[in-house]
Amino acid sequence: MEYLIQRGDQTFGPYSLTELQQYVQEGRVLLTDLAQSEGMADSVPVSQILGNIPIPAPAQVLAAPPPNLIPLPPNLHWGVVLAIMIVGRLVNLVLILFTWVWSLILANWARKLVNNNIAMVLVAMYPAGFVAGIFAIGAGTAAGNQAFLALGIVFILAGVVAYVVGIFKIRAAMEEYYNSTENIALTLSGAMTFFFSIIYLQYHINRIAKWKQTGILS
Repeated sequence: MEYLIQRGDQTFGPYSLTELQQYVQEGRVLLTDLAQSEGMADSVPVSQILGNIPIPAPAQVLAAPPPNLIPLPPNLHWGVVLAIMIVGRLVNLVLILFTWVWSLILANWARKLVNNNIAMVLVAMYPAGFVAGIFAIGAGTAAGNQAFLALGIVFILAGVVAYVVGIFKIRAAMEEYYNSTENIALTLSGAMTFFFSIIYLQYHINRIAKWKQTGILS
């Protein structure tokens, strides 16, 4: 038996009972729509037709992909993208590790200049804060805990601040030593120290090394 479905002024069908069950499940036919088949004098709600007949679970329907209205980005193979990301991160990791190690070397040298290890401690807080921050962010992400995420960011920022202060302590140790014990009237720019960090300090270390060899401070 097949049924015609009426919704307002529109008529759909005819549908078999099985199709009617399926369309109700999919929401294409409402239980309040009217249904009528041959031999029925009047239309009745679909709910009366189905009664206690179980509605089957919907089959998985694969939707067609939407039209490609926006051009795709360059069709670079994903393997190439992965290789570039790995190489880039390895390079960044090497640079970060070198910065940490060389900063500690300079801080240890500054400790000998003024017999004070505060620069060493401050510079060491940079990798410590970074590692602690990464662990806290990872734990917060896994647990969905915003407090851990915030704590991780605080650790990283604290490490960065400690590193900057430590670099300025190295600068201060250099100026103190080379304006007293080995007086060469060394003056280091605060702005250059802030923006170029160990590169700027190393430049002046190179100048001092040349002065020790030639007696000329360029």
